[in-house]
Amino acid sequence: MPCVIMDAMDTQSSTYSDDELTAALTGHLASLERDDSYRVDRVLKHSDVETTELVYFEGSGGGSLGPFVRKRIDASAQIGGAYERLFAAQHAGRRYEHLPRIVDCRRVGDELCVVMEYIEGETLGALVGRLGATPDYACELFGALCDAVAELHAGFASAGEMAAPVIHRDLKPSNIIVSGANYTPDTGMTFSSLVIIDLGIARVWREGADADTVKFGTRPYAPPEQYGFGQTSVRSDVYALGALLFFCLTGADPKPGRNIREQCKARDVPASLADVICMAMALDPDKRFASAKALGHAARASYASSAPNAASFQEPPERRAVCPAPVLPTDQSQGGLPLVPERPNLLSRIPDTVGRIWNAFVYLSLLVFFAGSHFAVFHPTGANQNYPMWFLAIEYFIFVDGLVVLIHFVMLDKRRLRRRFELLDRYRGKKLAKLWLKAMGVLLLAMIIIVAIANATGVVDTSVA
Repeated sequence: MPCVIMDAMDTQSSTYSDDELTAALTGHLASLERDDSYRVDRVLKHSDVETTELVYFEGSGGGSLGPFVRKRIDASAQIGGAYERLFAAQHAGRRYEHLPRIVDCRRVGDELCVVMEYIEGETLGALVGRLGATPDYACELFGALCDAVAELHAGFASAGEMAAPVIHRDLKPSNIIVSGANYTPDTGMTFSSLVIIDLGIARVWREGADADTVKFGTRPYAPPEQYGFGQTSVRSDVYALGALLFFCLTGADPKPGRNIREQCKARDVPASLADVICMAMALDPDKRFASAKALGHAARASYASSAPNAASFQEPPERRAVCPAPVLPTDQSQGGLPLVPERPNLLSRIPDTVGRIWNAFVYLSLLVFFAGSHFAVFHPTGANQNYPMWFLAIEYFIFVDGLVVLIHFVMLDKRRLRRRFELLDRYRGKKLAKLWLKAMGVLLLAMIIIVAIANATGVVDTSVA
Protein backbone atom coordinates (compact mmCIF):
# COMPACT_ATOMS: atom_id res chain seq x y z
CA MET A 1 0.00 0.00 0.00
CA PRO A 2 2.78 2.54 0.76
CA CYS A 3 4.27 1.86 -2.67
CA VAL A 4 0.98 2.54 -4.39
CA ILE A 5 0.43 5.93 -2.83
CA MET A 6 4.03 7.11 -2.95
CA ASP A 7 4.41 6.16 -6.60
CA ALA A 8 1.18 7.90 -7.45
CA MET A 9 2.17 11.05 -5.59
CA ASP A 10 5.83 11.29 -6.50
CA THR A 11 5.40 10.64 -10.23
CA GLN A 12 2.12 12.58 -10.47
CA SER A 13 0.77 9.65 -12.48
CA SER A 14 -2.52 10.26 -14.28
CA THR A 15 -3.51 6.59 -14.14
CA TYR A 16 -4.89 6.85 -10.60
CA SER A 17 -8.33 8.31 -9.98
CA ASP A 18 -9.15 10.52 -6.99
CA ASP A 19 -11.05 7.64 -5.41
CA GLU A 20 -8.06 5.30 -5.76
CA LEU A 21 -5.67 7.85 -4.30
CA THR A 22 -8.01 8.56 -1.40
CA ALA A 23 -8.42 4.83 -0.72
CA ALA A 24 -4.65 4.36 -0.87
CA LEU A 25 -4.14 7.25 1.51
CA THR A 26 -6.68 5.85 3.97
CA GLY A 27 -4.91 2.51 4.08
CA HIS A 28 -1.45 4.01 4.27
CA LEU A 29 -2.35 6.23 7.22
CA ALA A 30 -2.92 3.16 9.38
CA SER A 31 0.77 2.20 9.10
CA LEU A 32 2.48 5.40 10.19
CA GLU A 33 2.38 8.41 12.46
CA ARG A 34 -0.40 10.41 10.85
CA ASP A 35 0.48 13.85 12.19
CA ASP A 36 3.99 13.64 10.73
CA SER A 37 2.56 13.00 7.26
CA TYR A 38 0.70 16.30 6.94
CA ARG A 39 1.93 19.76 6.06
CA VAL A 40 -0.30 22.56 7.33
CA ASP A 41 -0.83 25.13 4.59
CA ARG A 42 -2.92 27.53 6.67
CA VAL A 43 -5.46 27.70 9.50
CA LEU A 44 -8.96 28.21 8.13
CA LYS A 45 -10.80 28.66 11.41
CA HIS A 46 -10.08 28.50 15.12
CA SER A 47 -12.24 28.45 18.25
CA ASP A 48 -11.94 27.24 21.84
CA VAL A 49 -13.19 23.76 20.88
CA GLU A 50 -12.11 23.33 17.25
CA THR A 51 -9.28 24.18 14.85
CA THR A 52 -9.75 23.79 11.10
CA GLU A 53 -6.67 23.58 8.86
CA LEU A 54 -5.91 23.22 5.17
CA VAL A 55 -3.31 20.43 4.91
CA TYR A 56 -1.40 18.38 2.33
CA PHE A 57 -0.29 14.77 2.66
CA GLU A 58 3.45 14.64 1.98
CA GLY A 59 5.10 11.77 0.07
CA SER A 60 8.57 10.41 0.84
CA GLY A 61 9.95 11.64 -2.48
CA GLY A 62 8.72 15.20 -2.13
CA GLY A 63 5.34 14.80 -3.82
CA SER A 64 2.14 15.78 -2.08
CA LEU A 65 -1.53 14.89 -2.21
CA GLY A 66 -4.31 17.31 -1.39
CA PRO A 67 -5.48 19.68 -0.29
CA PHE A 68 -7.47 18.19 2.57
CA VAL A 69 -9.32 19.80 5.46
CA ARG A 70 -8.22 18.69 8.91
CA LYS A 71 -10.28 19.40 12.02
CA ARG A 72 -8.90 19.07 15.53
CA ILE A 73 -11.92 18.89 17.83
CA ASP A 74 -12.04 18.94 21.63
CA ALA A 75 -14.03 15.74 22.17
CA SER A 76 -14.52 16.59 25.84
CA ALA A 77 -16.97 19.27 24.66
CA GLN A 78 -19.21 16.41 23.47
CA ILE A 79 -19.06 17.41 19.82
CA GLY A 80 -17.72 15.82 16.64
CA GLY A 81 -19.45 12.46 16.99
CA ALA A 82 -21.25 12.89 13.66
CA TYR A 83 -17.89 12.74 11.86
CA GLU A 84 -17.15 9.34 13.41
CA ARG A 85 -20.54 7.97 12.33
CA LEU A 86 -20.12 9.39 8.83
CA PHE A 87 -16.62 7.93 8.54
CA ALA A 88 -17.85 4.49 9.63
CA ALA A 89 -20.73 4.59 7.13
CA GLN A 90 -18.47 5.67 4.27
CA HIS A 91 -15.89 3.06 5.24
CA ALA A 92 -18.69 0.47 4.99
CA GLY A 93 -19.33 1.53 1.39
CA ARG A 94 -22.06 4.16 1.65
CA ARG A 95 -21.77 7.28 -0.52
CA TYR A 96 -23.36 10.67 0.10
CA GLU A 97 -23.92 13.20 -2.67
CA HIS A 98 -24.09 16.28 -0.46
CA LEU A 99 -21.60 15.49 2.33
CA PRO A 100 -17.77 15.58 2.30
CA ARG A 101 -15.82 12.32 2.13
CA ILE A 102 -13.94 11.55 5.34
CA VAL A 103 -10.38 10.31 4.73
CA ASP A 104 -9.32 9.70 8.33
CA CYS A 105 -11.03 9.97 11.72
CA ARG A 106 -9.44 9.03 15.04
CA ARG A 107 -9.41 9.97 18.72
CA VAL A 108 -6.22 10.64 20.68
CA GLY A 109 -7.12 11.34 24.27
CA ASP A 110 -9.65 14.17 24.31
CA GLU A 111 -8.86 15.25 20.75
CA LEU A 112 -10.80 14.05 17.72
CA CYS A 113 -8.81 14.45 14.49
CA VAL A 114 -10.83 14.39 11.27
CA VAL A 115 -9.33 14.65 7.77
CA MET A 116 -11.70 15.09 4.85
CA GLU A 117 -11.74 16.12 1.22
CA TYR A 118 -11.46 19.81 0.39
CA ILE A 119 -14.62 20.99 -1.38
CA GLU A 120 -14.00 23.37 -4.28
CA GLY A 121 -16.56 26.15 -4.64
CA GLU A 122 -17.91 29.18 -2.81
CA THR A 123 -20.07 29.50 0.27
CA LEU A 124 -23.74 30.31 -0.11
CA GLY A 125 -23.00 33.65 1.52
CA ALA A 126 -20.37 34.51 -1.10
CA LEU A 127 -22.65 33.25 -3.86
CA VAL A 128 -25.55 35.49 -2.85
CA GLY A 129 -23.11 38.37 -2.53
CA ARG A 130 -21.82 37.73 -6.06
CA LEU A 131 -25.04 36.97 -7.92
CA GLY A 132 -27.44 39.00 -5.80
CA ALA A 133 -30.64 38.01 -4.04
CA THR A 134 -33.33 36.61 -6.35
CA PRO A 135 -36.41 34.35 -6.09
CA ASP A 136 -34.72 31.95 -8.52
CA TYR A 137 -32.86 30.42 -5.55
CA ALA A 138 -36.20 29.09 -4.30
CA CYS A 139 -36.47 26.52 -7.07
CA GLU A 140 -33.32 24.69 -8.08
CA LEU A 141 -30.66 25.64 -5.55
CA PHE A 142 -32.82 25.77 -2.42
CA GLY A 143 -34.50 22.55 -3.48
CA ALA A 144 -31.09 20.89 -3.71
CA LEU A 145 -30.19 22.28 -0.28
CA CYS A 146 -33.33 20.72 1.20
CA ASP A 147 -32.41 17.41 -0.47
CA ALA A 148 -28.92 17.68 1.06
CA VAL A 149 -30.34 18.20 4.56
CA ALA A 150 -32.76 15.31 3.99
CA GLU A 151 -29.72 13.13 3.19
CA LEU A 152 -28.26 14.14 6.55
CA HIS A 153 -31.55 13.42 8.32
CA ALA A 154 -31.60 9.90 6.85
CA GLY A 155 -28.71 9.10 9.18
CA PHE A 156 -25.39 7.29 8.80
CA ALA A 157 -26.36 3.79 9.87
CA SER A 158 -24.33 0.94 8.39
CA ALA A 159 -25.90 -2.25 7.09
CA GLY A 160 -28.09 -3.92 9.70
CA GLU A 161 -28.29 -0.84 11.96
CA MET A 162 -31.31 1.32 12.71
CA ALA A 163 -30.87 4.77 11.14
CA ALA A 164 -31.35 7.77 13.44
CA PRO A 165 -31.61 11.31 12.04
CA VAL A 166 -28.47 13.44 12.27
CA ILE A 167 -29.35 17.06 13.10
CA HIS A 168 -26.84 19.57 11.75
CA ARG A 169 -27.72 22.39 14.20
CA ASP A 170 -25.52 24.97 12.46
CA LEU A 171 -26.94 25.41 8.96
CA LYS A 172 -25.94 28.88 7.79
CA PRO A 173 -24.61 30.52 4.59
CA SER A 174 -20.94 29.84 5.41
CA ASN A 175 -21.58 26.10 5.89
CA ILE A 176 -23.04 25.51 2.42
CA ILE A 177 -20.53 25.09 -0.43
CA VAL A 178 -21.84 25.50 -4.00
CA SER A 179 -19.72 24.67 -7.05
CA GLY A 180 -20.13 25.90 -10.62
CA ALA A 181 -22.89 28.37 -9.73
CA ASN A 182 -24.01 30.90 -12.31
CA TYR A 183 -27.00 33.08 -13.16
CA THR A 184 -27.96 34.34 -16.62
CA PRO A 185 -31.23 35.67 -18.01
CA ASP A 186 -31.40 32.70 -20.41
CA THR A 187 -30.67 29.77 -18.08
CA GLY A 188 -31.63 31.18 -14.69
CA MET A 189 -29.84 29.72 -11.66
CA THR A 190 -27.50 26.83 -12.49
CA PHE A 191 -24.87 24.99 -10.43
CA SER A 192 -22.98 21.70 -10.52
CA SER A 193 -22.95 20.57 -6.88
CA LEU A 194 -23.95 21.53 -3.34
CA VAL A 195 -22.26 20.19 -0.20
CA ILE A 196 -23.01 20.72 3.50
CA ILE A 197 -19.89 21.12 5.64
CA ASP A 198 -18.98 21.61 9.30
CA LEU A 199 -20.71 18.76 11.16
CA GLY A 200 -18.85 19.59 14.36
CA ILE A 201 -21.93 20.29 16.49
CA ALA A 202 -24.25 17.91 14.63
CA ARG A 203 -25.94 15.37 16.89
CA VAL A 204 -27.94 12.18 16.55
CA TRP A 205 -31.59 12.46 17.49
CA ARG A 206 -32.56 10.26 20.43
CA GLU A 207 -36.05 9.10 21.29
CA GLY A 208 -37.21 10.41 24.66
CA ALA A 209 -34.48 13.02 25.22
CA ASP A 210 -35.76 16.20 26.85
CA ALA A 211 -33.12 18.62 25.55
CA ASP A 212 -29.71 18.76 23.89
CA THR A 213 -26.73 18.11 26.13
CA VAL A 214 -24.74 20.99 24.67
CA LYS A 215 -26.13 24.25 23.29
CA PHE A 216 -24.42 25.62 20.19
CA GLY A 217 -25.54 27.43 17.05
CA THR A 218 -25.65 30.71 15.14
CA ARG A 219 -28.46 32.87 16.50
CA PRO A 220 -30.19 34.13 13.30
CA TYR A 221 -30.43 30.51 12.09
CA ALA A 222 -31.00 28.62 15.36
CA PRO A 223 -34.52 27.79 16.63
CA PRO A 224 -35.57 28.38 20.27
CA GLU A 225 -35.29 24.70 21.23
CA GLN A 226 -31.58 24.80 20.37
CA TYR A 227 -30.98 27.02 23.40
CA GLY A 228 -32.42 24.72 26.06
CA PHE A 229 -36.15 24.76 25.33
CA GLY A 230 -36.28 21.16 24.10
CA GLN A 231 -34.46 18.53 22.06
CA THR A 232 -33.45 19.54 18.55
CA SER A 233 -35.01 17.45 15.78
CA VAL A 234 -35.28 17.48 12.00
CA ARG A 235 -37.69 20.41 12.43
CA SER A 236 -34.86 22.39 14.03
CA ASP A 237 -32.92 22.17 10.77
CA VAL A 238 -36.16 23.04 8.94
CA TYR A 239 -36.16 26.31 10.93
CA ALA A 240 -32.60 27.01 9.79
CA LEU A 241 -33.54 26.19 6.20
CA GLY A 242 -36.35 28.75 6.39
CA ALA A 243 -33.83 31.33 7.56
CA LEU A 244 -31.52 30.36 4.66
CA LEU A 245 -34.38 30.82 2.19
CA PHE A 246 -34.93 34.30 3.66
CA PHE A 247 -31.22 35.00 3.17
CA CYS A 248 -31.29 33.82 -0.47
CA LEU A 249 -34.28 36.05 -1.25
CA THR A 250 -33.05 39.17 0.57
CA GLY A 251 -29.27 38.91 0.99
CA ALA A 252 -29.66 39.54 4.74
CA ASP A 253 -29.80 37.41 7.88
CA PRO A 254 -33.21 37.29 9.59
CA LYS A 255 -33.34 39.39 12.75
CA PRO A 256 -33.90 37.24 15.85
CA GLY A 257 -36.79 38.34 18.04
CA ARG A 258 -38.58 40.22 15.27
CA ASN A 259 -41.71 39.07 13.50
CA ILE A 260 -40.51 37.15 10.45
CA ARG A 261 -43.58 38.02 8.35
CA GLU A 262 -42.96 41.71 8.93
CA GLN A 263 -39.33 41.21 7.93
CA CYS A 264 -40.43 39.49 4.71
CA LYS A 265 -42.86 42.31 3.95
CA ALA A 266 -40.24 44.99 4.61
CA ARG A 267 -37.92 43.35 2.07
CA ASP A 268 -40.57 42.69 -0.57
CA VAL A 269 -40.42 38.89 -0.38
CA PRO A 270 -43.20 37.47 -2.62
CA ALA A 271 -46.22 36.58 -0.49
CA SER A 272 -46.26 32.88 -1.37
CA LEU A 273 -42.58 32.48 -0.49
CA ALA A 274 -43.08 34.53 2.69
CA ASP A 275 -45.73 31.99 3.74
CA VAL A 276 -43.19 29.19 3.30
CA ILE A 277 -40.55 31.04 5.35
CA CYS A 278 -43.02 31.82 8.15
CA MET A 279 -44.15 28.20 8.41
CA ALA A 280 -40.57 26.90 8.36
CA MET A 281 -39.54 29.38 11.09
CA ALA A 282 -42.56 28.93 13.35
CA LEU A 283 -41.58 29.12 17.04
CA ASP A 284 -43.54 25.94 17.75
CA PRO A 285 -41.72 23.00 16.09
CA ASP A 286 -45.04 21.17 15.55
CA LYS A 287 -46.21 23.99 13.28
CA ARG A 288 -43.17 23.75 10.97
CA PHE A 289 -42.78 21.53 7.93
CA ALA A 290 -42.35 17.92 9.02
CA SER A 291 -39.22 17.40 6.91
CA ALA A 292 -36.64 19.16 4.77
CA LYS A 293 -38.06 17.50 1.66
CA ALA A 294 -41.55 18.85 2.46
CA LEU A 295 -40.06 22.34 2.77
CA GLY A 296 -38.24 21.93 -0.54
CA HIS A 297 -41.46 20.89 -2.34
CA ALA A 298 -43.34 23.84 -0.82
CA ALA A 299 -40.61 26.30 -1.86
CA ARG A 300 -40.68 25.03 -5.45
CA ALA A 301 -44.47 25.24 -5.60
CA SER A 302 -44.47 28.76 -4.11
CA TYR A 303 -41.81 29.84 -6.58
CA ALA A 304 -44.19 28.85 -9.35
CA SER A 305 -46.81 31.32 -8.14
CA SER A 306 -44.59 34.17 -7.00
CA ALA A 307 -43.52 35.94 -10.24
CA PRO A 308 -39.72 35.56 -10.18
CA ASN A 309 -38.95 36.81 -13.69
CA ALA A 310 -40.47 33.97 -15.65
CA ALA A 311 -39.12 35.21 -18.97
CA SER A 312 -35.56 34.58 -17.85
CA PHE A 313 -36.06 31.20 -16.27
CA GLN A 314 -35.79 28.33 -18.75
CA GLU A 315 -35.76 24.97 -17.01
CA PRO A 316 -34.45 21.73 -18.45
CA PRO A 317 -37.31 19.46 -19.60
CA GLU A 318 -36.67 16.87 -16.90
CA ARG A 319 -37.26 19.46 -14.12
CA ARG A 320 -40.27 21.32 -15.51
CA ALA A 321 -42.67 19.00 -13.75
CA VAL A 322 -40.99 19.87 -10.45
CA CYS A 323 -40.63 23.62 -11.01
CA PRO A 324 -43.56 24.65 -13.25
CA ALA A 325 -43.41 27.94 -15.08
CA PRO A 326 -44.43 30.80 -12.78
CA VAL A 327 -47.83 32.40 -13.27
CA LEU A 328 -47.28 36.14 -13.28
CA PRO A 329 -49.83 38.38 -11.51
CA THR A 330 -51.39 41.17 -13.53
CA ASP A 331 -51.82 44.88 -12.94
CA GLN A 332 -55.50 45.65 -13.49
CA SER A 333 -54.80 49.40 -13.56
CA GLN A 334 -52.71 48.80 -16.70
CA GLY A 335 -55.30 46.76 -18.56
CA GLY A 336 -54.25 43.40 -17.12
CA LEU A 337 -50.62 43.59 -18.23
CA PRO A 338 -48.34 41.16 -16.41
CA LEU A 339 -46.20 42.46 -13.59
CA VAL A 340 -42.60 41.43 -14.25
CA PRO A 341 -40.12 42.15 -11.44
CA GLU A 342 -36.81 43.77 -12.10
CA ARG A 343 -34.04 41.45 -13.30
CA PRO A 344 -30.87 41.23 -11.26
CA ASN A 345 -28.76 44.19 -12.34
CA LEU A 346 -25.31 44.01 -13.87
CA LEU A 347 -23.68 44.92 -10.54
CA SER A 348 -25.02 41.74 -8.94
CA ARG A 349 -22.87 39.69 -11.34
CA ILE A 350 -19.63 41.53 -10.46
CA PRO A 351 -17.51 39.59 -7.89
CA ASP A 352 -17.48 41.00 -4.37
CA THR A 353 -13.70 41.40 -4.51
CA VAL A 354 -13.95 43.75 -7.51
CA GLY A 355 -16.58 45.76 -5.65
CA ARG A 356 -14.30 46.11 -2.64
CA ILE A 357 -11.39 47.33 -4.78
CA TRP A 358 -13.68 49.85 -6.49
CA ASN A 359 -14.95 51.09 -3.10
CA ALA A 360 -11.36 51.57 -1.94
CA PHE A 361 -10.77 53.99 -4.82
CA VAL A 362 -14.05 55.79 -4.04
CA TYR A 363 -13.06 56.20 -0.38
CA LEU A 364 -9.61 57.44 -1.41
CA SER A 365 -11.18 60.03 -3.70
CA LEU A 366 -13.45 61.14 -0.84
CA LEU A 367 -10.44 61.61 1.45
CA VAL A 368 -8.75 63.79 -1.17
CA PHE A 369 -11.82 66.05 -1.31
CA PHE A 370 -11.94 66.22 2.50
CA ALA A 371 -8.28 67.25 2.55
CA GLY A 372 -9.06 69.99 0.02
CA SER A 373 -11.92 71.30 2.18
CA HIS A 374 -9.66 71.33 5.24
CA PHE A 375 -7.05 73.36 3.35
CA ALA A 376 -9.65 75.81 1.99
CA VAL A 377 -10.94 76.58 5.51
CA PHE A 378 -7.68 76.86 7.43
CA HIS A 379 -5.50 78.18 4.59
CA PRO A 380 -7.86 80.33 2.49
CA THR A 381 -6.66 81.81 -0.77
CA GLY A 382 -8.08 84.34 -3.21
CA ALA A 383 -11.64 85.53 -2.47
CA ASN A 384 -11.93 83.14 0.49
CA GLN A 385 -9.55 85.41 2.45
CA ASN A 386 -12.37 88.00 2.68
CA TYR A 387 -14.68 85.58 4.57
CA PRO A 388 -14.58 84.74 8.27
CA MET A 389 -13.42 81.22 9.16
CA TRP A 390 -16.84 80.22 10.62
CA PHE A 391 -18.47 80.98 7.28
CA LEU A 392 -15.86 78.96 5.37
CA ALA A 393 -16.30 76.07 7.84
CA ILE A 394 -20.07 76.01 7.21
CA GLU A 395 -19.59 76.34 3.48
CA TYR A 396 -16.97 73.60 3.07
CA PHE A 397 -17.44 71.20 6.00
CA ILE A 398 -21.23 71.04 5.75
CA PHE A 399 -22.34 71.98 2.25
CA VAL A 400 -19.37 71.16 -0.03
CA ASP A 401 -18.44 68.01 1.88
CA GLY A 402 -22.12 67.03 2.09
CA LEU A 403 -22.49 67.27 -1.69
CA VAL A 404 -19.24 65.35 -2.22
CA VAL A 405 -20.43 62.56 0.12
CA LEU A 406 -23.74 62.28 -1.75
CA ILE A 407 -21.95 62.08 -5.11
CA HIS A 408 -19.50 59.45 -3.88
CA PHE A 409 -22.31 57.46 -2.28
CA VAL A 410 -23.84 57.03 -5.74
CA MET A 411 -20.53 55.65 -6.99
CA LEU A 412 -20.19 53.03 -4.21
CA ASP A 413 -20.83 49.30 -4.62
CA LYS A 414 -23.49 49.13 -1.89
CA ARG A 415 -24.03 45.35 -1.70
CA ARG A 416 -22.06 44.81 1.52
CA LEU A 417 -23.55 47.96 3.08
CA ARG A 418 -27.05 46.69 2.36
CA ARG A 419 -26.31 43.35 3.99
CA ARG A 420 -24.98 45.13 7.08
CA PHE A 421 -27.51 47.97 7.43
CA GLU A 422 -31.15 46.95 7.20
CA LEU A 423 -32.40 50.53 6.72
CA LEU A 424 -30.24 51.05 3.64
CA ASP A 425 -31.47 47.78 2.13
CA ARG A 426 -35.05 49.12 2.16
CA TYR A 427 -34.11 51.87 -0.30
CA ARG A 428 -33.40 50.65 -3.81
CA GLY A 429 -33.95 51.95 -7.32
CA LYS A 430 -36.43 54.83 -7.49
CA LYS A 431 -36.83 55.02 -3.71
CA LEU A 432 -33.09 55.54 -3.30
CA ALA A 433 -32.97 58.08 -6.16
CA LYS A 434 -35.80 60.13 -4.61
CA LEU A 435 -34.13 60.11 -1.21
CA TRP A 436 -30.80 61.15 -2.77
CA LEU A 437 -32.40 64.04 -4.70
CA LYS A 438 -34.20 65.24 -1.57
CA ALA A 439 -30.93 65.27 0.39
CA MET A 440 -29.19 67.13 -2.42
CA GLY A 441 -32.03 69.66 -2.60
CA VAL A 442 -32.04 70.26 1.16
CA LEU A 443 -28.29 70.96 1.16
CA LEU A 444 -28.48 73.39 -1.75
CA LEU A 445 -31.52 75.18 -0.34
CA ALA A 446 -29.92 75.52 3.11
CA MET A 447 -26.75 76.95 1.57
CA ILE A 448 -28.69 79.50 -0.50
CA ILE A 449 -30.64 80.63 2.60
CA ILE A 450 -27.52 81.02 4.77
CA VAL A 451 -25.68 83.00 2.08
CA ALA A 452 -28.72 85.23 1.58
CA ILE A 453 -29.01 85.92 5.32
CA ALA A 454 -25.28 86.60 5.60
CA ASN A 455 -25.49 89.11 2.71
CA ALA A 456 -28.62 90.80 4.07
CA THR A 457 -27.12 91.32 7.54
CA GLY A 458 -23.76 92.48 6.18
CA VAL A 459 -21.89 89.78 8.09
CA VAL A 460 -20.57 88.48 4.79
CA ASP A 461 -20.57 90.26 1.46
CA THR A 462 -20.28 87.62 -1.23
CA SER A 463 -20.72 90.23 -3.96
CA VAL A 464 -17.12 91.29 -3.37
CA ALA A 465 -16.00 87.95 -4.82
